[in-house]
Amino acid sequence: MTLNELDEALPNGFHDAEIFSFQLDYVAAIAKFRMNLLVGWPDDPEPERQAYQEATLVVNGLCCFSVDPPSPTYPFLPDGKPNCVSGDPAKPDNLPSLPGLAAKLPHGTWCYRFFVHDWNAFIHIAGREAVVTWLGEKPKHAV
Repeated sequence: MTLNELDEALPNGFHDAEIFSFQLDYVAAIAKFRMNLLVGWPDDPEPERQAYQEATLVVNGLCCFSVDPPSPTYPFLPDGKPNCVSGDPAKPDNLPSLPGLAAKLPHGTWCYRFFVHDWNAFIHIAGREAVVTWLGEKPKHAV
């Protein structure tokens, strides 16, 4: 599954997801994120509508990973809270270097990015498979 497919399959995609941490293993070609995902549906009663569930997101077949520097005009310094992000499919019109990069990636590789609200910047990822594993009970609307 791609990150874009996961974004479409999750109850709220990666909208207002919270990243606690990420690990990169270039030798094994894996990126692993520890994060909270918003799992409530808009028609759920409160407080279920605003419910988050902790999950591990693993990107296998990692080809590249980059983090934009934060904007100096944003409150980018750690404050003991996770970084709020939203998913954003990487497209040539919003990443000028993408067409040249994508042409060099192995067949079946996709590109995706997370917009980090606290930084006004992006985390860019190119990989071949994405899997979400829920910590604790799987949410009722989850993949």
